[in-house]
Amino acid sequence: MNLALWISFATVSAVNIVTPGPANLNTLRRAVQLGGKQVLPTIFGNALGLAVGGMICAAGIASFVMGSGVLWALFQGLGVAYLGWLGIRLLLKTEQLSLDQTTHAKISAQTLFSEAFFLAATNPKALLFYMALFPQVLDQQHSLLPQAGVLVLTYCGLSILSLSTYAVLADLLRRHFFTQARYTRFRQISGLVLMGFAIKLSVDLF
Repeated sequence: MNLALWISFATVSAVNIVTPGPANLNTLRRAVQLGGKQVLPTIFGNALGLAVGGMICAAGIASFVMGSGVLWALFQGLGVAYLGWLGIRLLLKTEQLSLDQTTHAKISAQTLFSEAFFLAATNPKALLFYMALFPQVLDQQHSLLPQAGVLVLTYCGLSILSLSTYAVLADLLRRHFFTQARYTRFRQISGLVLMGFAIKLSVDLF
């Protein structure tokens, strides 16, 4: 894989990553609720989920899953169900907005990490993105695993940068704009958007 191909991969990946989606929305919501510094587990949980998906593709397991209609439908169904569950939870569950810089809502780092990890790991679109681009940039004349590692690290690094930017912007908004009532409405809108993603994916399945 030469430098030009890597730059092309990074460019396309950056466009895909910064486009609003479930991971960006989840990070934005948590940063508004908790503050920018508190969502580091969310950011790195998402990155690990993307890394797992990338290495699955590199190992060829994804090709096997996609070759089986039942397994692929199950994988897609899990992603849709998780998005839908997050959306419903945002609509129905009440959460306290923490505007005091010395006290924060009690949400554990483990909860934030696992929430973001499963959101990334069960999103079939991330897997499809890897599957679409890997064959275009991997050089079969050289060892594939090191090349795939570079691509996955690139994608995850760009994701961390993008989500960190979202978190900083959300932190600025929460200090000068958000109240508890506004945050509640923001949660409800976020829930509707996530449910919209789930519905769109489910329609695409059928």
